[in-house]
Amino acid sequence: MKSVTLSILLSSVVLGISFIIGCTILTTHERNSELTQAEEQVVPNDKVLLTMQETAEYLSMTEEQVMSIIKAEQGSFTVSGFFDGRMFPFIKVQNQFFVSRVELDLWVQEASASHRRYINGQMQ
Repeated sequence: MKSVTLSILLSSVVLGISFIIGCTILTTHERNSELTQAEEQVVPNDKVLLTMQETAEYLSMTEEQVMSIIKAEQGSFTVSGFFDGRMFPFIKVQNQFFVSRVELDLWVQEASASHRRYINGQMQ
C-alpha cells in the first residue's frame, strides 16, 4: 500500500513539474513571437507623416491602389464640387505624397463603415 501511495505522489510531482515547465516554455515562445512581430513592423508608431510606400504597407495595399483611391476621390470632388465624408488624408510636397497616420486611421474607419468601393479609378 505504501508503494502505491508513493508512486501516486511521485507521479503527481513529476506531472506538476512537467506542467510548469511546459507553461514556461509556451509563455517564453509567445513573448519572443510578440517581440519579433514588433521588430518586423515596417512603419514606426511615432511617425506623424507616412510616405506613399509606408502608407501602402500600412494598409496592406500597393502604392498603385493607394494612388487610385486618391485619384478617385479627387475626381469625384472635381466633378461634383463637394465630397461626402472624409477624404483620403494626404498632402503633396513638390511631387511627393505624404499621409497623416492619425487621419488615415480615421479615414479607414469611415470608409469601411460606409462600405466605399473604388473600382477602375472611380468611386462607386
